[in-house]
Amino acid sequence: MWQDLTKQFGPVYTFWMGYLPMVVVTDWNLIKQHFIKEGHLFTGREQFPVSIEMRRGCYGIIETFGDRWLQQRRFAIHVLRDFGMGRNLMEEKVLCEVQAMIDHLKKVQNVPFDMANILDSSVGSIINSFLFGYRFDENNIHEFLTLKSRLDKHMRIAMTPVGILIAVFPSLGNFPFFKQQKALIMDNMGGLFKMFREVIDEKLRTIDYDNDEYSDYVEAFLKERKKHEHEPNFGGFEMEQLDSVCFDLWIAGMETTSNTLYWALLYVMLNPEVREKIYEELDREIGSDRIITTSDKSNLNYINATINESQRMANLLPMNLQRKTSEEVKVGNFTIPANTVVLPQISSVLYDETYFPNPSKFNPSRFLENGQLLKIEQFVPFSIGKRQCLGEGLAKLELFLFFANLFNQFEISLDPSGGVPSTEKQIGIAVRAKNFQILLKSR
Repeated sequence: MWQDLTKQFGPVYTFWMGYLPMVVVTDWNLIKQHFIKEGHLFTGREQFPVSIEMRRGCYGIIETFGDRWLQQRRFAIHVLRDFGMGRNLMEEKVLCEVQAMIDHLKKVQNVPFDMANILDSSVGSIINSFLFGYRFDENNIHEFLTLKSRLDKHMRIAMTPVGILIAVFPSLGNFPFFKQQKALIMDNMGGLFKMFREVIDEKLRTIDYDNDEYSDYVEAFLKERKKHEHEPNFGGFEMEQLDSVCFDLWIAGMETTSNTLYWALLYVMLNPEVREKIYEELDREIGSDRIITTSDKSNLNYINATINESQRMANLLPMNLQRKTSEEVKVGNFTIPANTVVLPQISSVLYDETYFPNPSKFNPSRFLENGQLLKIEQFVPFSIGKRQCLGEGLAKLELFLFFANLFNQFEISLDPSGGVPSTEKQIGIAVRAKNFQILLKSR
């Protein structure tokens, strides 16, 4: 859609979502100039009443702006670094889930099955461990399934016509049909927040404030909150803020990564020549069934290229998260007033044939030159500028370790009785692949 609109109206145009005009920017050079080099001018967010009502205020990281956004983003990055992001501690956590996944998959060999739930629970365990300090197993998998079901519903409803109408025209919530739909949205979100708060309350009952160390994000937040207990609103560390951050980080940390892995598996299954090159590289560079670690990453260029191409092709966000100008700016030949919603449309860049020839073809080799991994400036699946994904490092780590180890351990093929899977994208805040089944055999 965005490419068609660009051909018709040019690289900068206005797209109306209800009453709300949004300036869409699809040209890479303009995006680079303004959202990277002038990124501080595009860090605002439009506030939707229904979201504020669901969150019980302007809380979280994704939908906040200004001082609160700066404070909470910095705190989250600080906690990530303390947990070893970029060091071995975080890798150990990921590899623990990789090994658990492998152990589970060895029990379902030669039987057609769907990898979606396994990838979801594996990646979900990592973000849950980061947030709350525990992983999912057979004893609490029901908790994960309930949480995932509610998250799926939220991701899907938010991009339906009804969901969008309720967001941009809050008064519609007073009319019978829309009132019922809004009640469903609020009940679903309320259920998520209730689940988070139950875990948080348990932390409150056991937390040791005399010990400065912490084992998860919630504990770190509660200890920081204690330091600000005599300040108004706990210095920005309110309990409502913690609820919303848990929601934001759970969605950002689970949905996109597991979704990308599922797309990557689908694309490789539909391109046998890619699958064979993956196995050739693994046989040449690894040559055993040992666990692959990040120390192997520089030797697995084709696998890295395949992951990159999977991210580009999946193009998870059909519409990038909106931003808002903090002052009047000029984009291309247009003067954009302050407090205007602007979209740096990354999905258009990832499918721009100027940078990615024949963009609809799955071709990992576009990221290689003489066998070495290319850095392509326009490959920006984690967005750009000040609002770039704060969990990018963790996501890259997970994508490599899960993907490389899955293919190193198993010969993977499509279930021949299931037909050819579809690459049609199921629309939500992030697009999902339609379910398909595979067969596994130990290598």
